[in-house]
Amino acid sequence: MNLNTRITGPAWAWINSTVDIIAELFAELWYDLITDIEYESRIKWWVNFFDVNICDNTSMFLTKKVDIILAFNSESLERQIPKLNSQTTLIINKKWLDKLAIDHPELNSGSFNVLSIEINDKYDNTYLLWIYALYLNLDIDIILEKIWNVFAKKWEEVVENNKNIVRNIFNTYKINKVSEIKISRIGKARELIYWNKSLTYWAIEWWLEFYSAYPMTPASTILTEIINSKKVKYIQNEDEVAVANSALWASFTWARVMCWTSGWGFALMSEALSFAVQAEFPITVVLAQRAWPSTWTPTYHEAWDINYALNPTFGDFNHVVMYPSSLEEAYYFWWLALNIADKYQTQVILLMDKQSSELIGTVSKLKTIIVDRWIILENPPIDYKRYELSESWISPRVKVGTKNWDFIATSYEHDEYWATSENSENKKSMTEKRFKKLNDFFKKEWYNWYEVINSDAKKMIITTSFTRYTAEYFIRNNPEFGLIIVKFLKPLDEKLLEEIKWKEEIIFVENNYSWQIENYISKEFGLKYIPWLKISNMRKYDLYPFYIEDFEELKK
Repeated sequence: MNLNTRITGPAWAWINSTVDIIAELFAELWYDLITDIEYESRIKWWVNFFDVNICDNTSMFLTKKVDIILAFNSESLERQIPKLNSQTTLIINKKWLDKLAIDHPELNSGSFNVLSIEINDKYDNTYLLWIYALYLNLDIDIILEKIWNVFAKKWEEVVENNKNIVRNIFNTYKINKVSEIKISRIGKARELIYWNKSLTYWAIEWWLEFYSAYPMTPASTILTEIINSKKVKYIQNEDEVAVANSALWASFTWARVMCWTSGWGFALMSEALSFAVQAEFPITVVLAQRAWPSTWTPTYHEAWDINYALNPTFGDFNHVVMYPSSLEEAYYFWWLALNIADKYQTQVILLMDKQSSELIGTVSKLKTIIVDRWIILENPPIDYKRYELSESWISPRVKVGTKNWDFIATSYEHDEYWATSENSENKKSMTEKRFKKLNDFFKKEWYNWYEVINSDAKKMIITTSFTRYTAEYFIRNNPEFGLIIVKFLKPLDEKLLEEIKWKEEIIFVENNYSWQIENYISKEFGLKYIPWLKISNMRKYDLYPFYIEDFEELKK
């Protein structure tokens, strides 16, 4: 079973709480789901729509198809009419239907299954939501429970009013033909979480000690979750320059550090990141991509900052770039990012995008992971060398306040002790030290840096991030295609070349105009010099993610 429900309306119409209740309902019954959340930058008044894509066989994907639509005003529905079909069920306040039907008589012609109701109070969302539940023949007791969960923070009167509306609808509203889709409990309730919250809470679980940020869509809710947790020291800075520098000084004190931004904020962090390279400060930076250039269309999805993440500042240096592809990886990659930053005393950039940051979905059971901060000296010698040239190229760290810990973290080139040096041999050694820390990275670490599905296929789709959900569904129904999900962009695992070079065709799927992933991987592996390998791409830069209908184009 696959069911896509679209909730559309202005932000003030409480469509967020409607999405939350629908998602909780199906998670309670064990269904898999992911969401597609689209809202315009003048958030309070413009048209928004949220899709909840529900399935019963772990084949989650995004689709343009609308099975059921809950419309909260006439303007929102009018925008959606071209996307509706004869199989669509429309649930709407009668006054909005009557207003729109003047110019769109097809709404009353039987072209759609229309379920309308006269609403004369402010609880539109509750009326429409529970007609939805009645249409799908859902259990009223579960619905009342979810009302309590979502509205519990509001006044008791609000909760009771919503419950009374539900009871009244179930007792009086008549639907001639209920849905043919059979909704029943499949198993025990599943955990439901959204991506930014998954990132945040698991970062806290893995000893995150300091967080700095300046609010910017689509990562602002990370700061919200940090504040609500009351478990991590944080600062909301006045700009991204201060964000990066406060993170550096927290790292200097041996704190486990994270900060975040989006594209133009990341530009302001560039100088501080260069300092971090020279001083070998561990720091994890979330780079949440959105549509660029400059500041307009800031609430929409594109993946324009991949090149920037790979080359985030001036100078010649090495670092780590990660790109989680599922809600489970949003959990594990925080542990991984914080551990890698500490172990290698390096800079880790965790790429996200608007679509993944705000994605809500169900998750499988998550494992407990070990925190690893690696080389820490409890009793450093009197001549402690902060930048010692060890065999591993990684120098032992010391907690601030430990006897003999003293050193200066400087942006100048330095010797092993930290003293400024312009000696030629010293410069050569320190440059090699900073690069060679990541030598044999993939032999030392155990995670799956990329994932291959249907490896015997001759045509391989290569993609990143949450696009893997829809791509995976596509190849299940089209076994002539395989799928490679790249999760570590830098370093790039050389074993990936073996998965690519003997194929007939590889197809890069990415949300940008300039083929950033394709160009990067092709250059790193010399793919254009493999004569039998066809390299093609599917690009999308229209503000929206890849839907299953986009993948169908690959079969033509």
